[in-house]
Amino acid sequence: MVPDVVRCFAVVLLAAFALMLVHDAVAQSSPAATSTAANAPPISDCDDTNSNVHPGATEIVGNRIDDDCDGLADEAPDGTPSDDGMDVDSDGISLAAGDCNDNNPSVHPGATEIVGDRYDNDCDGLADEDAQNHPSTDGIDMDSDTFPMSNDRLFYDGFQA
Repeated sequence: MVPDVVRCFAVVLLAAFALMLVHDAVAQSSPAATSTAANAPPISDCDDTNSNVHPGATEIVGNRIDDDCDGLADEAPDGTPSDDGMDVDSDGISLAAGDCNDNNPSVHPGATEIVGDRYDNDCDGLADEDAQNHPSTDGIDMDSDTFPMSNDRLFYDGFQA
């Protein structure tokens, strides 16, 4: 006869194994679980200091900033990137080359992301992602535009350690 303690332990092990299988199935089947910051949909605010800048905002051609958090500044309404070759902020990168804020020389593709400044420094459409490119988990909306830097991202990039 099997003692009750052993049976209880076996039930707990089976339950844990079942949870691991469910987690694996969800993580592998969910598009959100396999997304990375580079290909993530723009669901978070890329400039939480400016309430006019957020996903879904109208891109204002001529203001030299990324209004809609897609990583591009001044693109045409059909999504065609800007062909403006001027480098107003003298950082060596024009709008045509991918600068998402040609008014600020510390913001351009390849710039170091400054975690905590609530701004997309490296023009990838995300503000304050960490060194491993995990999106910010900051859910506070500092500019009151209803878009925090992060919507619930618990399962955004899979289970992360």
